[in-house]
Amino acid sequence: EIDVCSNQDVANSTIAGLAEVVHKVMMANVAGVAMARTIAEAMQAVEAPIITIHATAEACGVRNGYDYVETLGVDRWLSLIAAYDKQKATCLVVNAGTAITIDALSVPKNSGHANFMGGLIVPGLTLMLNALANNTAQLSMAEGHVLSFPTNTQDAMHSGCLGAAIGAIQRQWQLLQTLDNQAPAIMLSGGDAAIIAKNLPEDLQPYAIIVDNLVLRGLMLMERELA
Repeated sequence: EIDVCSNQDVANSTIAGLAEVVHKVMMANVAGVAMARTIAEAMQAVEAPIITIHATAEACGVRNGYDYVETLGVDRWLSLIAAYDKQKATCLVVNAGTAITIDALSVPKNSGHANFMGGLIVPGLTLMLNALANNTAQLSMAEGHVLSFPTNTQDAMHSGCLGAAIGAIQRQWQLLQTLDNQAPAIMLSGGDAAIIAKNLPEDLQPYAIIVDNLVLRGLMLMERELA
């Protein structure tokens, strides 16, 4: 079972209530050393060992094709692991949060493993909008709509940022399709997964799959492998 605590206060109260039953803590952190320290302090009440997960050369049937495997963000790595476990076929793994990562997972037929081929990191939708609003004199963060041919500034900003993200996804999908000679699924997770999936081109819509908490699913699979 996977659940998410919506804020730190809820997390702390939840942790306190689990002190008697938690035997192991799995940590995946991309927020820096200070956050890792905060998490460790919050977990002191549990008195269980903390196992920090990092990207490795191979785990759970996924082979890491990054030039320097340890520099791959653990969130991306866990998402790839979860995607392979769920799909068992070539797919594009898209995490749409502060940044949008678009990672290619190639699964050769009858191979029993997946290959992470590499991927893109682009600014998330809010980050793109903030960049426009904060670095130009005439643009603001006002609400806008997604349209094919916007006729006002707010709609143009929102449509442009979403279009940029979708364009990157579409290009990587085409490249992965050519590489593996098959139409890959597009597995989306993160806060902006729904709006991206809704606005994908019609020919890509059938391949879109939204999976909540993809990173946590990968963390659960890592715990099972290390048990």
